[in-house]
Amino acid sequence: MPRYRMLYNKVGPARYISHLDLLRTFERAVRRAGLPLAFTRGFNPHPKIAFAAPLGVSIAGEAEYADLELDVLLPEDEVAWALSGKLPQGIGLIDIKTVPEQTPSLMAVVDRATYRAEAELAGRISVEELNVAVNAFLELPEIPVERKNKSGKIKKHDIRPGIFSMSGRLNNGTIIIEAELKTGSSGNVRLEEALAAFKKNSRLPVRGEFVLYRTGLYTGRNKKKKMLW
Repeated sequence: MPRYRMLYNKVGPARYISHLDLLRTFERAVRRAGLPLAFTRGFNPHPKIAFAAPLGVSIAGEAEYADLELDVLLPEDEVAWALSGKLPQGIGLIDIKTVPEQTPSLMAVVDRATYRAEAELAGRISVEELNVAVNAFLELPEIPVERKNKSGKIKKHDIRPGIFSMSGRLNNGTIIIEAELKTGSSGNVRLEEALAAFKKNSRLPVRGEFVLYRTGLYTGRNKKKKMLW
């Protein structure tokens, strides 16, 4: 069956759509567009739509990926045109292309993600002080966070190996933190827990909560970061 890889964004009010609701949103859009959506076989068929990595509620996605399978091969521009007019406000189709049938699934290859977090400063801080705070955080041998396992027990987990990079900058009273974190089926570091640990260790003067963005998803196979496109 022909598979189409979609590059899309999820911004504005759409950032509050859950992962499950996002799947339903795309399914409804494909149906309204009149595209021949493919389904799994069996007693309870499911639409063949698969995402690279779930995006947490309230996090905007600027370059997200999803695979869509159809029963009939159609031109890429025809599929893109049909879908673009059926997606709700805040979800925008950026590009679409066909991928070979033997191409590994998105979830199998995604390894890391890049993020941006923005917050209003509650006091003065220099670029030098910010850089010192970021470097001190990255030099920590361990960054333990508490996570609840499947049985409901809370256990400590070291997220330091999954923080590949972090940097900070200032812009007109706003602090901007950018990070590259482990994500995917082989492990995951949530941006929220990395930021919480950073704030705890740095004690930076931040007012309110950070506004969160995921800016890219990548495969890190062969130790070289590549786009999923």
